[in-house]
Amino acid sequence: MRRERLVVGLDVGTTKVCCLVANVVDGIIEIIGMGMSPSRGLEKGVVVDIGRTIQSIRKAVEEAENMADVRVDNVYVGIAGKHIRSINNSATVSITRPDHIITKDDVRRVVEAARTIPLPPDVEMIHVIPRQYIVDGQEGITDPVGMTGTRLEVDVHLVMGSVTAVHNLVRCVESLGIHI
Repeated sequence: MRRERLVVGLDVGTTKVCCLVANVVDGIIEIIGMGMSPSRGLEKGVVVDIGRTIQSIRKAVEEAENMADVRVDNVYVGIAGKHIRSINNSATVSITRPDHIITKDDVRRVVEAARTIPLPPDVEMIHVIPRQYIVDGQEGITDPVGMTGTRLEVDVHLVMGSVTAVHNLVRCVESLGIHI
């Protein structure tokens, strides 16, 4: 069965805003649209003028939409700037069910435990990226669901950013009727 989906990426930088529209068919990526606009309203990756930032994003998205002949409703947005921080962390949970089969809920629990770190009120978690799972000491596992074990660990990479910077960028994108 052929699996097809549209993926849109938006990079809102200090000098330019780029929007790429790709068609992904059975894991093969084909760029079908691109738009670019000079970036106005940002300094060092942070929104300093909402209106000008929205205009820059709108122009790049409209160019990409026109080239691809699609309407962009959802995007993946890249975020950068001095406010971005990242660290590695890990966590462990016990698998206490009699059959010891690891479930999606166990994976959710261990990832949630790894993401739980103290953050200042002006910082929020942007991404929690599992790097590997470890089942009873066996490293390098990418998907432990269905495996048997008594101890599930995860190594994650946590990406955090300024609440204000993240929310202002999200507000700019969502004001155009585009979901992130």
